[in-house]
Amino acid sequence: MKLFVNASLPTSSSALKKVNILFDEQIIKISTDEIISEEEPEIIDLKGRILLPGAIDMHSHIITDDATLKEDLQRATASALKGGWTCLAEMSYHTSSPIFDNSDLKKRISQLQDNIHCDMALWAHVDVTDYPYYAESAQELWAKGVAGIAVMLPTPNEAIAEMTFDEIMDLFMDIYESDTCFAFQGYDVDSFEGYTFEAQLEGIKKILRRMQENPIHIPRVSSYPVIEFINSISKRSDISFATNITDLMHLLAEEDFPPRWVTDLKDHFELFYELLKTNKIYLLSNSCGPAGIESEIYSGTPCELMEYSYLWVLSELWKKRKVPLATCLKMTSENPAKRLGIYPQKGRIDAGADADFVIYNPEENTTITSPSGTNVELTGKIESVWLRGQRQDPDSAPKGRHCPRINSPKRRHNKSSWI
Repeated sequence: MKLFVNASLPTSSSALKKVNILFDEQIIKISTDEIISEEEPEIIDLKGRILLPGAIDMHSHIITDDATLKEDLQRATASALKGGWTCLAEMSYHTSSPIFDNSDLKKRISQLQDNIHCDMALWAHVDVTDYPYYAESAQELWAKGVAGIAVMLPTPNEAIAEMTFDEIMDLFMDIYESDTCFAFQGYDVDSFEGYTFEAQLEGIKKILRRMQENPIHIPRVSSYPVIEFINSISKRSDISFATNITDLMHLLAEEDFPPRWVTDLKDHFELFYELLKTNKIYLLSNSCGPAGIESEIYSGTPCELMEYSYLWVLSELWKKRKVPLATCLKMTSENPAKRLGIYPQKGRIDAGADADFVIYNPEENTTITSPSGTNVELTGKIESVWLRGQRQDPDSAPKGRHCPRINSPKRRHNKSSWI
C-alpha cells in the first residue's frame, strides 16, 4: 500500500487541488485531509507535482505476423508506457490471425501475457464467410468482453473477408438488441473508386442509415466537414470519432511534424480550434500501426510517437494554447475509457479506479526529436508512470494485462462528457 501526499489533482475548473491519495492496485481514498490507514503505507511526497490519469488509446493496430507478435507488442507497449499511455485497444487490422471467435480471443489473450508493458483491450472482427454463424460469434465475443467489432470497407487484410453494405446491414439487424459497439473505417466503395474525405463521409452516412441502437466509432477523421457532420447528428445517433494527434501536430507545427496523411484541418483552423477548446472533439488517438502500409485510410503512425504524444497534448494544447486541462484529459483518458466500456475502472482518478497515474512536472521542459529531425522543446516533463499502483520501468519485464470491457459503451449514458 502506498500514500501520495502533496499531489496536485486537476478539477473540472482550471484550478488544481492539493490532495493525498491512498492506493494499492486500485485507489482506496482521496482526501484533502491527512489519511490515516490501519496498514502502514509507503509515503511518497509528490511536492506539488500534478497527478494525471494514464492516457488511453482507443485503437491501435500493432500486431501483424504471428512470427513477430511478441517483439511488436513489447516494443510498442514499451513506447506507450514511457509516454504515459497505460492502456491501448488493439484492432489488429493487418494480422494474419484476426479474432473471429472465442477460441481466437483466448489465444490472443494468452499471447498478451508477459508481452505487454501497458494494459490492453481487444477489438474483434467478423468472418462473413462463416454464414450465418458470424453474427452468433460476434455476440459471444461481445459477451466475453471485447471492446467491439471492427467493420472495414474495403478490407485492408486478405485474412478478413470483405463485407458489402448490405451484409453489414444484416449484421446490425441480427444483433441490434444488444449494445454491441462497432468501429467503421472505410468509405463508400459503391460510388467512389478510392478514399477521399467525401467518400468517407458518404460511407459513414450509409452506415448510419443501417444502424439500429448500437454505438459506432469512426477510428480516424482528418477532415473538418466530416467532424462537423458527426457532431451535428451526435444527439440523434450514438456515434463518436477520433482525431489523430499527428494531425494536430502538423496543424500547429507543420515543419517539425510532416503530415502522415491528407488532412484539411488547416483550411478550417479557427473553426477546428474552437471545437478543441469547447470539448467537441471526442477523443485523440495515436493510431499506431506498422510501417509500409500503402492504403491512405489504414496506414498508421510509428509506435515511438507515443513516447511524447501525451506530453505534447499537455504542452501544446493546455499550457501553450489554453485548451482547458479537463478537456485534454477527456480527449486522452475519460472519453476513450467510456467508449471502450472500461470506465470507471480506467480513465479517472477516483476511489475504486485502477491506480494508473502519470506524474507531471509543469516546471521542467522536455526536448524531443520530431519526425523531421528537429529538436522541439515541450513544456513540462513526465517524471513517472504508474500502472495498477506500481511505478513502471519500460526496460523491465512487461506487467500489462488484458483489459476486458466491463460496461456499456453507449455515449448517451454519459452526455455530460461531450457536447
